[in-house]
Amino acid sequence: MKNQKERMLIIELNEFSPEFLEENSKKLNLKNISKILNFKHTSTFTNEKKEFQGLDPWVQWVSIHNGVPLSDHGVKRLGISSKTTTNQIWNNLAKNKKISWMAIGVMNSRLGNKEGCISFFPDPWSSEEKAYPEELNDLLELPRYVSKNYLSLDYIQLIKKSFKTLKFFLRKRNLNLSKIMAIKLLKSFFLPGINIHTLTTLLDYLLVLYFCREKSNKKPDLSIIFLNHIAHLQHHFWVKSSNIHPQMKHGLKICDEIIEKLLKSINEDKEKILLINALKQKRSDENGIQVYRQINPKKVLNKLSINDVKIEQNMTNDGTLTFGSESKADKAYYILSKCYLNTGEKLFFVERISKFKIFIQLNINHMIKKETVIISNKKVIPFYELFSNLSRTGSHIPDGDIFSKNIEISERIENHEVYQYIYDSF
Repeated sequence: MKNQKERMLIIELNEFSPEFLEENSKKLNLKNISKILNFKHTSTFTNEKKEFQGLDPWVQWVSIHNGVPLSDHGVKRLGISSKTTTNQIWNNLAKNKKISWMAIGVMNSRLGNKEGCISFFPDPWSSEEKAYPEELNDLLELPRYVSKNYLSLDYIQLIKKSFKTLKFFLRKRNLNLSKIMAIKLLKSFFLPGINIHTLTTLLDYLLVLYFCREKSNKKPDLSIIFLNHIAHLQHHFWVKSSNIHPQMKHGLKICDEIIEKLLKSINEDKEKILLINALKQKRSDENGIQVYRQINPKKVLNKLSINDVKIEQNMTNDGTLTFGSESKADKAYYILSKCYLNTGEKLFFVERISKFKIFIQLNINHMIKKETVIISNKKVIPFYELFSNLSRTGSHIPDGDIFSKNIEISERIENHEVYQYIYDSF
């Protein structure tokens, strides 16, 4: 039987800026965030320098979980974690040290071997990954749909996915959890309002409720929870003004509640605790980067005469296209490679993944004028008919942070080195 001293809680609070959290925790009296930011600090870094080409959370979390840098694991895109041949930390610990584990929402991850697994919930963009146990897939349906289609929701699909989530709770007969979420949803309606950012924040809160209950009941040796709402809020509501944006204030208060619940779920004196961001953000006005997203990915392809394709949209401006034949993939690759703006700039970065699959990413990261048009095979299409500026306020930098308790970590390490410290702790 494992001793409780050997247990570890890892909170993966994606991309958070400690300075930003600390400043606003003081303003809003967020005691739990302040408490965890007073744990022992370690600086982390990556040698990747270019955003959307390696300086990205979907790359850096793979480095942390697999113990090797991008140059070794080769996973440069979101949703293709199965590409790497190295084992993730939970799989190796279960195999070699016989630990039990749960990993909820972990970015660009895969279940791997089920040995020791209590619960696994993939991130919503890893469309080929299933949750474990099987019943968790009903809970996964709604966030998976919203995350890929939030600029152009089909409300019939939204209702169908919502019923899947309701089915999960009815089967669990967890009325208390449902009541808590209903109250949170109602409060959110009167504060920042119901929108994609509110729903993203509440999804994290919901997963934490599930996580804490499972952790309390089944007591895994290794528990990992991934939270993405602060990253989203910094990307969109990180203003210079002394006034905090209502959406940000709502997210920070929920985050403080989340940290409180997570710390209460453990014996803080005995359990090892890690708070990790993989990389952090700085304000976007310092580098002028603009980020655009397809309003409706299917419409973009149809306008370019690309049909009969399965689209797996990622969180920003990229995705994977799957075709029924090699000839259709060839034709699409040619069309996408020949799309330009009237300014002469190439519209897409295009990469062939396999005979039937293509990765595409918008190749534009600066301000686009209103009159700009797309030129493709004699077609002329207004840029803003198909793309929306996400008005991003935070962008990635190579530095990151760990705040830890009951575990010794060096003062500065590279992201992939985090793996060994976790492994050696069991």
